[in-house]
Amino acid sequence: MSASIDIPSRRNLAIPQGSDNEHHAEWLGIGLQVAFAERLREDLAGYRDTEPDGRHRHAGTTLRLTEGVTHLANEAGCFWLLDQICAAQADPAIRHLPVQIWTLGVCRDRSAALTCGDGHGRVLHDRAVAWTDFPLTSVALRVEAGLVALRSER
Repeated sequence: MSASIDIPSRRNLAIPQGSDNEHHAEWLGIGLQVAFAERLREDLAGYRDTEPDGRHRHAGTTLRLTEGVTHLANEAGCFWLLDQICAAQADPAIRHLPVQIWTLGVCRDRSAALTCGDGHGRVLHDRAVAWTDFPLTSVALRVEAGLVALRSER
């Protein structure tokens, strides 16, 4: 049995602009985002030494995903991040790295920076992301032998 909860959109709430209620609704939304990010961070911390659980294909590249990365992609809706990692495999300098460390850092204005390094301080890929709704302030993924894992999983 499934349940559905109707949550009225902000447009349907008819909150006058500039009112105290408008600020309350804004803070409620921010509070829900923070709670979701905290829960997701806790969930991800629980993944250790997991096995491949799924696959992601984009731009002619297929990568295997651990359980933690599959959970991250499903919960955060960040399949675009996996698309970026797949697309970057077209660069031989990245593809031939024994270990790739991918880091996404999100700024307060919701812009982000995505980098790929070799784990020894050398950055081979650096991309600015104009806007993202990624819920965490940062995440690091490890790609090794075609398997994408959370740093805690390998």
